[in-house]
Amino acid sequence: MVQHLLPANASPFETAVSETLDRFPVLAPGAAELHSFKLETVQPSILPWLVVEYGLGTISQYLPDLASTIEYGLRWQRVKGTPQGIAESLTWVGYAFDTLYEAPVRRTRWHLYELELDRFRDNEIDLGTIEAVVRLSDPVRSEFYRAWRGYNVRETDWSYSSWGNAIWGDNSGVFLHEGGVKWSFGRTFDAGNHEFTEAELTALGAWVAPVEEGSIIWGPFPWTTPGLKWVSDGAASRAQVIATALMTKSCWIGIYRQDGTPIGFRKARVYRPVDFSFDGYYEAGGQTYIAASTAGANIYAEAMTDFGEGDGEVAYSWSITLGGSPVGTHPAGIQWLEGAGITGGAIVGGFAIDPSTFGKTSRERFRTLLKIV
Repeated sequence: MVQHLLPANASPFETAVSETLDRFPVLAPGAAELHSFKLETVQPSILPWLVVEYGLGTISQYLPDLASTIEYGLRWQRVKGTPQGIAESLTWVGYAFDTLYEAPVRRTRWHLYELELDRFRDNEIDLGTIEAVVRLSDPVRSEFYRAWRGYNVRETDWSYSSWGNAIWGDNSGVFLHEGGVKWSFGRTFDAGNHEFTEAELTALGAWVAPVEEGSIIWGPFPWTTPGLKWVSDGAASRAQVIATALMTKSCWIGIYRQDGTPIGFRKARVYRPVDFSFDGYYEAGGQTYIAASTAGANIYAEAMTDFGEGDGEVAYSWSITLGGSPVGTHPAGIQWLEGAGITGGAIVGGFAIDPSTFGKTSRERFRTLLKIV
């Protein structure tokens, strides 16, 4: 029933004029439709206007369609500027984060925060998109500075960090562009245990025939072999002699393409005899080891590429080259040689890996335990 704002003593003419000019019966249905149409199935033709109205144009490029933009965008807007908002935005590009690290308030740049992503990046092309969507969710007080997975070495924080687990004045990672986010990724390729073959040791000039029992028979090796004693354990003496000979060899990790051609060679950062220990600091094949005081049956070998080494190449296998030397002239102490950069020596083992693309933002770690049996 229509109600008119007329006094009780209004004339019939005044009432007729009021009823004639009343537009409510005409406009009310449209107003009712406008009031509820957003809560019902929206016509596709209206979606672009709703995206503009809600201010979601900046995120529409990261979602498959406008309906999804509105569905996920409205949910994101309610938590934007919080860790949950960051988590929501990462779902648009198929990622997540396990840890959100905020710089301590004691630091000069206390407003920076970092993310440990849920996995090693699928492709370096993804990183620009991750940076963009996360920075859309930045709190006003904070800035997305760095992300990592698998390799994370922080800057030295005086009195709060140990010298051996930090970097002076910096943290691990690289910037892909000026003013961008710093990325630090790492993978470990663990070959477990590899037993030296007779052919490998013969090629290295370190083969000593096994003994059944008793002392080893003195052979064509120096009497000055460090640490070698006349002991009754022939197997232990034999392993010690072989290991001592092997430790005089250089150690390079060779990384190969699918066709077997070398991507490059990385100088081993660890190549030494080790003993099994529960609290050891080397790990191979699920067991931990510490440095041994003398040569023995176990030799641990490990190398780690630097950021950008082998960029764009896909590795399918790796091996160890003992006794090789760089081809051509190189600076003293060179650690990475591209292509077939090693001559001589002998190849030990051959370890297949899942196809792995190297990049600017990752360091690749290779490790194994070489056993003398």
